[in-house]
Amino acid sequence: MDRAGDFQFWSKIERIREAEDTATLRDATSDMFSDAGFQASYFLAPISVDPNVGRVLSNIGFPDQWEAEYRVSGRLLDPLPGLAMISDTAIRWPEEVPTGILPAEQVEYMARLADYGMEQGLGVACFGPFARCGFVGVGMASSPEAFSPRNRLRVEVGARLSFRRYVSLMAPFGCDLPQLSPREIEVLKYMAMGKSNAVIAIILGISPHSVQEYVRRVFAKFGVGDRASASVMALSLGYIVAGDFPGEEIA
Repeated sequence: MDRAGDFQFWSKIERIREAEDTATLRDATSDMFSDAGFQASYFLAPISVDPNVGRVLSNIGFPDQWEAEYRVSGRLLDPLPGLAMISDTAIRWPEEVPTGILPAEQVEYMARLADYGMEQGLGVACFGPFARCGFVGVGMASSPEAFSPRNRLRVEVGARLSFRRYVSLMAPFGCDLPQLSPREIEVLKYMAMGKSNAVIAIILGISPHSVQEYVRRVFAKFGVGDRASASVMALSLGYIVAGDFPGEEIA
């Protein structure tokens, strides 16, 4: 790509980053995808491995009939969001879709995409603030060059930045996040691990009564009434992490 092309791409990325509302963000993102060679896109948020989770669908350029069918049944059959979630990069369909392991109804769904001019495309899982996860699918490529490694990276960068901006604009937890003390965070961490108050007291060297008081404060600050809800909120806000991460600890 020449320097002029690089400048154009980054100027469009800047428009996405500075979008002040969802309408402006939608236009800026669509413009960036068009410049990358894709004339249509669809957005899903939030996504999880369960397709029954309520999702907001935004369609730009794909056929209205596909959208109508997707809202009724296609959303339950579309394997692309789930596959993208376990991929460390953008996935190209149909070439990189492992149809051999998919249920028959999902294979049929992928085959039907050709009826709408959607037989080829790129899918990107997007991860944003507050543990949100979304999906962006782009298609109707203007040329084979749209699928080049460099262009795929451009789509991936643009899609993920756009989703981060979308989550920030929606502000699911508002602007004022709960402020927890270091001790409250410690108690919260062990609570999320399933430790009882008695066990937490032993670990931290404090009384069970003190632990109960810290738990009460966490509940009040998060606006919840049980340990499971507090743990989910803590994960969403970044107070705790999911799973163990191997590697050297920073002293």
